[in-house]
Amino acid sequence: MIRHIVLFNLKPDLEAADRDWLFGQIQGLGKIASARRLAINRLLDPREGWYKERISAEYGWALTMEFDDEDGLYAYQKDPQHVTVAAEIRKRVTNIKVVDFVNVTTFAG
Repeated sequence: MIRHIVLFNLKPDLEAADRDWLFGQIQGLGKIASARRLAINRLLDPREGWYKERISAEYGWALTMEFDDEDGLYAYQKDPQHVTVAAEIRKRVTNIKVVDFVNVTTFAG
């Protein structure tokens, strides 16, 4: 399993309606056959001061999704819908960082 994580900050002057439209476009990426468990995440604003000091506030948002394998990730990257939405994301963000992690083990909780 591969976890694909896109960290980003929205442009400060981005209108709420434009943000909502963008998030709708991102949500549609979940329909790409190889994509699994897509989520849009907002940075936690911790209620505990001691914890706030421990977490990075460099990025305010994250898109996370999973893929069964590397082939699925690459098929997603080349999908025309992804290419179009990625271009729309880049128009509306000030910072973006993409990382992919391969699962090496899973722990039952």
